[in-house]
Amino acid sequence: MRMNIYITGFMGAGKTVVGKRLAHLLKRPFLDMDELIAIESGMSVESFFEIRGEDQFRQMETQLLERLAGQTGLIVSTGGGVPEKAVNRHIMRKSGAIVYLETPLDDCLARIKSDGGPSRPLYKERDAVRALYERRSAVYADHDVLVHTHETSPDELAWRICEKMRPELSMTVQLGRRSHNLIIAWNSSERLSPFIKKGQTFVITDAHVLKALEPRLNGVLDDCPLASLRPGERSKTLGTAKRLYESMLGRNLERDGLVIAIGGGVVTDLGAFVASTYKRGVPFVLVSTSLVGCVDAAIGGKAAVNLGEVKNAVGCFTTPDAVILDVRALHSLPARNITDGLVEAYKTGLVAEPSLAALIEDDLCQLLKGDVLLLRDVIRLAASAKAEIVKKDFREAGLRKILNFGHTYGHAVEGVHGYRVSHGVSVAIGMMVAISLSQQRGLMSPARAEEIFSTLSCFLPQRVQLPRGAQAWSIMRNDKKNAGGHITFVLLPEDGRPRVVHDVTPDELERAIQEVEGFLNG
Repeated sequence: MRMNIYITGFMGAGKTVVGKRLAHLLKRPFLDMDELIAIESGMSVESFFEIRGEDQFRQMETQLLERLAGQTGLIVSTGGGVPEKAVNRHIMRKSGAIVYLETPLDDCLARIKSDGGPSRPLYKERDAVRALYERRSAVYADHDVLVHTHETSPDELAWRICEKMRPELSMTVQLGRRSHNLIIAWNSSERLSPFIKKGQTFVITDAHVLKALEPRLNGVLDDCPLASLRPGERSKTLGTAKRLYESMLGRNLERDGLVIAIGGGVVTDLGAFVASTYKRGVPFVLVSTSLVGCVDAAIGGKAAVNLGEVKNAVGCFTTPDAVILDVRALHSLPARNITDGLVEAYKTGLVAEPSLAALIEDDLCQLLKGDVLLLRDVIRLAASAKAEIVKKDFREAGLRKILNFGHTYGHAVEGVHGYRVSHGVSVAIGMMVAISLSQQRGLMSPARAEEIFSTLSCFLPQRVQLPRGAQAWSIMRNDKKNAGGHITFVLLPEDGRPRVVHDVTPDELERAIQEVEGFLNG
């Protein structure tokens, strides 16, 4: 359940403007208690104090809080005096988190003056305001999240609230005999500085990422040569790798230099491949700025490029020096990219982490809007689950194959459409086909299959022509997961323990495709 967030602080602290910025980041409703009381009473707060008195106003605040506490997912700007009553603090804490905007009195007074201070009911002479400030500071101390506002913009304060509510998290990812640090960060630029090697750092990114992150990267990568790629899957080729090798040679990048790849799955896959093969391998750091990358592509030590229409046909297993998952970057992503990442996360949840699958099923609408706090929760669960799997099976000899759930037929969808259909849509369709195969074999009940189909269908806003069995079969023959000449599928039994099978027949596949088409067209 998404708890409410209550913004508290002294008059002039910026509760309303910061609350609105936070609501924009989280795609949640914003409510201002003073405005609601003015609407309900039919008079301004100042008039209410004059006509009905402060005691009645405080009673109305408590009644309003009780009603708001019955809802979820709200961003609420409280009146400055709300926390003075213990019952109000109890109501807020029981239904959400209390955020205190700590603001120096001089800052508050300056804002009150510029905002027409005398219209505020409790704004009197300076000494009286100071006494009120000191009295309330004691109750403001009863908070869940503290944010200092001095000389900080409302936008940055909203981000700081997010960071305080979901602090930066680090975990160790074991890849064979080596390991690296994985950091879930709100601002990757702050974590990159220690890795920079002066004169020996080469940056790979794409045009979209560079435009979105440039303000945050200024001063961090100023002296680093940078290659900006054309965004999209078609840059993930040996031809692009060749051009990057030549650029790195031209910059005299040595084996003890550093490659930093900043971007989504295409950039991190390609960057890891180039770094791992240039001069037999140079150190590299991956900064993931897409949800697909944060929940899957940047985690696990795989590096690859496509060969023609065959996805990830040339590649290797490798170990980065670090992986940084940039949560703040998700706010600028198009909706389609959020959807693609949620598909990959849902896949991981279904095969390895039930709580992740449940989170996505329960909060899907809010996640699709791009709520960054919920997305941060998805990233944590997905990254932890994948890290645990690759720790046990780095080179995909067994257990790790379950993460290919939905990818066998999904890659066929991508290949047939020349990668014009997004990876997320393709994998969602592939998961539906795999679920249908599971149901055909009696591994899953129709009821559970229907539940998963319903969730997956929310990721498919467009009509997609599905490749027929024979057409898909010819593409799937080249899948790198195949063994012994047999095409590999991951099926999902009711008990959630995936099965890797090699005996799916063309007829079974065709029936599954027809069932999925019937569901989507129904």
